Amino acid sequence: MYDTTNFWIDSSMVGGNPFAMLNYLGDITERQNEKWGYSASGKTGDYTANIYNTGISLKGSLAKNYLPSNVYTLSRSAAKESMEKLSDELHVDIREAKVTRIDVSTVIPTTRPPADYYPFLGTKPYFTRLQATLYTLYYNTIKRQIVFYDKIKEATAKTSKIPDTLKNSNLMRYELRFLRELNRQLQTTSTITGETLINPQFYYTIIQCWKDEFYTINKINNNIIMKDTIKTPKAAKNALLAILISQNGIDTIDCFINDLKAQNVYTDPKYYSRVKTDLNRIMTAHNMEKNELINELEKAIDNVAKYAR
Repeated sequence: MYDTTNFWIDSSMVGGNPFAMLNYLGDITERQNEKWGYSASGKTGDYTANIYNTGISLKGSLAKNYLPSNVYTLSRSAAKESMEKLSDELHVDIREAKVTRIDVSTVIPTTRPPADYYPFLGTKPYFTRLQATLYTLYYNTIKRQIVFYDKIKEATAKTSKIPDTLKNSNLMRYELRFLRELNRQLQTTSTITGETLINPQFYYTIIQCWKDEFYTINKINNNIIMKDTIKTPKAAKNALLAILISQNGIDTIDCFINDLKAQNVYTDPKYYSRVKTDLNRIMTAHNMEKNELINELEKAIDNVAKYAR
C-alpha cells in the first residue's frame, strides 16, 4: 500500500562519489549554485534523483515505478520488487537508503462518486480540514497529511492510464502521508530504511495507522436525532443546531468563525477557538443515526486493513 516513497542515499553508500550515479540516469540537468556549489538531477522510471556532494535525494512513487497503473495497490511483496528494480537501475541497494517520506494509500471502490462522501467527513483534532476542489478533501498538519480524492478524475486530468475494467467505476483514493519526522510519528528509534518498509511487523503497524487515522475523523451523521438523548431544553436547542449545521455542510462552522473574525467581534483571539470548539463538540455529541455512506467506507477500510499483505 505504499505510493510516494522518498529516500536519502548518503554519499558513503556510493563510495563517496554521488555524481557517479549520473551514468545511470536520463534527462540530466546540471546546476551551479553560489551557496551549495555543483549539483545535478536526473530521472529513472518514476523517480527523480537530486544529487549533491553529501548524497542523493530520491523522490517518486514505488507504485508508479513498478505497476502499470497506480490505480492498483502495491502490496508488501511488490514494494520489495519495486525497490529491487530501482536498485538495479541505480546500482545501489535502496533497501539501505533512509526513508524521508511515506505515503500509505489504496483505491476504494464506492457505490457513489467520492465527492458525495465528503460532507459526512467532519473535523479532525489537530488537523486543518480543507476541501480544495469538488473532488479533493485534505486534512493537514506540517508533519502529516490525509487526502481523499476521486481517482478517476485525477487520472483523467493527468492523462494517466486507467484500466478498461475500471473506467466507469467510482474510485476513492484514501492516502495517509507521513511528510517528515517519520521516527517520531511512527514511534521508533531505529532509522527507517527501505528494508524497514518490507518488514512484516512494520508493514502491519503502518497499515493500522492508516486505518486508525480514518476513525479519528469526526463523522457527520444523518439528520435524525435519537430523541431519548434529549433531556433538557438546552439539549434540544443543541440538537437542532447540530441538524442545521449538518444540513448546511461542515464548512458552515469555519465560515461563521471567519465572519466573526472579519467583524472583530472579540478582542481576545482565544474566543474564536472556543466558539469553534463548542460548535464542533455539539456536532459530534448527539447520537444521530450513522450515515450509510460512512458505514460503507468504514467497512471497506476495515477490510483493507484486515487483508493487506
